[in-house]
Amino acid sequence: MTLERINARLLEDARKEAEGLTQAAESGLEMKLNREELSLKEGVEKGLHALRKEVREKNEKTLSLLRSNYKKQILERKNSIIDRVFEEAIDGIVSLERQEYLALLEEWLERLKVEEKAELMLSNKDLRGVGPELVRKANDSRTEDIFSLATSAVNIRGGFILRTKGYEIDRSLECIISHLREEPLSDVAEKLFGK
Repeated sequence: MTLERINARLLEDARKEAEGLTQAAESGLEMKLNREELSLKEGVEKGLHALRKEVREKNEKTLSLLRSNYKKQILERKNSIIDRVFEEAIDGIVSLERQEYLALLEEWLERLKVEEKAELMLSNKDLRGVGPELVRKANDSRTEDIFSLATSAVNIRGGFILRTKGYEIDRSLECIISHLREEPLSDVAEKLFGK
């Protein structure tokens, strides 16, 4: 073999080895590039998933807060309506015709079954209006006069407060309404608004 041939063969072998190394390097780079691309895609997917989860959680919190505020506003409006209904009820009772109002107070007083001396305290309007007749009628049904009329008015809109030596019974309209308010709000709301 001649030197030229050996040289050509060495060059050919070197070229083939270089091509093989180049292909191996390209293949390695291609695999590394594919791994990096896959890793980036996984990272982006994880990031998107985390971002979606965060956005979903924020939306749920916001919706929950909005629902809560909405329910609170509805409750406030219902309470306002209930307040107005109670106020109208008081206004309706105190504006009854005299005899109807007197009969109502007599009935409330009769239900108490009082058997000892008692003083009836009334509003300023009732003290001057139905008071004397209420006391007279309440005592007429008994063998002795046990009811007396207070000389000064109390700060109530209607109804009465009955005081004995040992206790006091408040049948003022404000007290009755206060007891009605203690009923579960859902019962009151159901009566006013239905189910």
